[in-house]
Amino acid sequence: MIARETRCLLASALVAVGVPAGIACWLEARTDALADRLAAAAGVPATIGRVDADLSGAVRLDDVALGDLVRAESIEASVGMGSLLDGELRADEIRVEAPHVALRLDRDGDSDLARLVRKLAQHRAPSTAGGSATRIRRIVVDRGTLTARVEGIGELAADDVELVPDATGVRIITGAVRVHGSTRLGRSELAIDLAFARSAADVSLPQLRFSRMLAVGGGGSIGAPDQPPLVLRDVAAGRRVRGGPLELVAEIEDRPDSTRRLAATLSPSDLAITLRGERVPLRVLRSFAPHGLVLDDAIASGRVTLHPGSTVGLSVDATLDHLAIAHPAFAPEPVTLGGRVRGDLVVSRDAIAVSSAGLTLGAIDLAASGWWRRGQPMSGRIALSLSSAPCADLLAAIPESLRGPVDGMAVSGSLGADAQLVVDLAAPDGDGAHLQTTLRGGCTVAVEPPAADVTTLVTTTDQQLADGSRAKIGPDAPDWTPLRALPSHVVGAFVSAEDGRFWDHAGFDLQQITRSLEIDLREHRLARGGSTISQQLVKNAFLTQRRSFDRKLQEAILTWRLEDKLDKKQILERYLNIIELGPRTFGLAAAARYWFATTPRELTVRQAAFLAALTSQPASMTRRVRRAGGLDPESAERVAVVLRAMKRDGVISSDAFEAAKAAGLDFAASVVAER
Repeated sequence: MIARETRCLLASALVAVGVPAGIACWLEARTDALADRLAAAAGVPATIGRVDADLSGAVRLDDVALGDLVRAESIEASVGMGSLLDGELRADEIRVEAPHVALRLDRDGDSDLARLVRKLAQHRAPSTAGGSATRIRRIVVDRGTLTARVEGIGELAADDVELVPDATGVRIITGAVRVHGSTRLGRSELAIDLAFARSAADVSLPQLRFSRMLAVGGGGSIGAPDQPPLVLRDVAAGRRVRGGPLELVAEIEDRPDSTRRLAATLSPSDLAITLRGERVPLRVLRSFAPHGLVLDDAIASGRVTLHPGSTVGLSVDATLDHLAIAHPAFAPEPVTLGGRVRGDLVVSRDAIAVSSAGLTLGAIDLAASGWWRRGQPMSGRIALSLSSAPCADLLAAIPESLRGPVDGMAVSGSLGADAQLVVDLAAPDGDGAHLQTTLRGGCTVAVEPPAADVTTLVTTTDQQLADGSRAKIGPDAPDWTPLRALPSHVVGAFVSAEDGRFWDHAGFDLQQITRSLEIDLREHRLARGGSTISQQLVKNAFLTQRRSFDRKLQEAILTWRLEDKLDKKQILERYLNIIELGPRTFGLAAAARYWFATTPRELTVRQAAFLAALTSQPASMTRRVRRAGGLDPESAERVAVVLRAMKRDGVISSDAFEAAKAAGLDFAASVVAER
C-alpha cells in the first residue's frame, strides 16, 4: 500500500513540474527510497534532495530532478485536512520553484517528456473505494521562471505561470513569454528572438499535446547572426481549434515607417509549414541563398509550403520583385529580375520530381514538369513549354542588361515552343540523351539590332577580333579569301571538324547539342561544346568570348538572324576569314602564311586538317607545337580525328585519307624558332 501511494505522490510531483495533473497521495518513506522508486517508474535517473511533511498537510520535495528532462528547486503541495483524515490526498494547490524542462520534439510532434509522463501514468493509484476522486485545484510557479529547452529551436521562458487541471488535462496561463534560439537552414543558422505579453494553452494528458493555445502581444526579430535582423511587430501565435494548425501572424518592419503582413501555419499531421505574405522583404534569408542570388532588396508576395521529412515537398506560388543575380556564369553585371514563380515538387536524397512548375517574366511564361534522378546511372525526363505570345512582348520581357547588342531589334508575329529532354546514362554511349523541340508560330524582324546587324557581314567592316584587337574584314580587306578560291578539302576540313551537319541545319544542331549534353553529364563537367559554325561566327563578330547565360541568349537570337539573312556559303566564307587559328592569327590566309608559309589554295589535306584542329583550342595547341618543335602527340591525335571525320563525311577518299596520314607536316621556320 505504501509503495503504491509513494508512486502516486511522485507521479503527481513530476506532473507539478511539467504536466499538472493527477492526484496527491499519502507520503511516508525515506528520501532515497522515493527517488529509487521514481527512477524505476520513470525509466530515467531520479534524485530528490529532501522530503518534508507535516500534520498541516504541507508536503515539500527539494532539489527534484528526472534525468536531463525535468528539474526544480522544490515542489510543495497543500493538502486538505479532510483528505488526510480519510486516508486520501486531495491537494488544493501545488507550488513549484524555479522549474526547468528540456523538451526534445520528434517529427511526429511527440517528445521524450511526453513518453516519460505516459510511463509514470501507468503507476497512478486509483482512488479508494467509496472515496472521492483525487483532484488538484491549481499549480503555480511560485518563484522564478518556467524554462523549457526545445531541441532544434532554443529556450522558452514564461513568467507568472499558473496551471489549472481539468478532466482531460491542464490549462496553462502565463504572463510574459520569451523565445530565444535558432534553427538551421542549410549550412547557416537563423536566430529567433520573440517576446509575448501573455499566453494560454490547453494540454491533454498523459499525451502531453497542446490542443488549443494562444500567445499575443508579441514582437522581436529573426535573422542571421552576422546580419541586421528582420523586425517583427504585433505578433500573435496560436491554435484555434483542437487538431488544427499552429498559426502565426505578424507585421514585418520593412522600413522604420513601413510594415508588411506575414502569416504562417504549421500542420500538426505532417508538420508542413506554409507562409503567406504581401511584399515581404527577403533580406533575412541572405545567408541561406545560393551564391550569386542577391536578396538585399528582394520582396515576395504569395504562398510557400514546405513538407519536411526524408522526402521534402515544396509548393510555391509567389511573385518576386527586385531579385538580383550577380554571378559571372549568368551575366558580367548584376541583373535585377521580377516575376511569378509557381511549382509543386518533391525532393528525396537522390531524386527530384516536378509535377508542375512555372516561371513568368512579363510575356515570358515557361512551364516545366518531369523528374531527375541524380544517382548512378543518372536519368531523367524534363518537359518545357513556352506559352505563345507576341514576339515584341517576349523580347521586351528580357531585361535590357541581358539583351546586350540585340537591343533595338523590332519584331512582329507570335512565338511559342515546346521541348522534351530524356536522359538515361545506362544506355550505350551516344544513346544516353534525346532532345526534341517544336516551334509554334514565328517572328518577323522589321529592324535589325543596330549594334549587331548580321547583314553587315557581307560587306567590309572594321571588326573586333577574339583577342580584342580590330581589323578590316570583308571582300575589300587584303587577306580576304573567297570561298570559291579554296580547294574542297580545305572547306571540308573545317566543316567536318566543327559542324558536320552545317549544310543541313538552320543554325542549331540539336543532335550535336544533345550529344554534348550527354558527354558533359557522363563526365560531370563541361567537356564538349555544341556550337555550330553559324553560332561561332556571330560570337566572333559581335559578342564576347565569355561563357555565360546572357551571351548564349544573345548568340541564339543572332544565329537565327544570321541564318535568315545570309546563305550558307556567305556564312562559311565569313567564318573562314575571321576564325582564330594561332597567335594574333585570324582567318585562313594569315594562318596558312604563319604555319606553313603558303596560301590557302596550296594547303595540303594534312595541313588543312591541322588548321581545322586548331579551331577549338588555338592557344593551347600552339603552345604544345612550339614546345615540341613540331607536331606533339596530343596535337597529332587531334589532326587524326579531323582526318577521320573528313573521310566519314566524304570530303576525301580512302586513298587520300591514307596518304594524308602518312604525309609529313613541315611547319614554317618561324613557328619552330619561336620556341
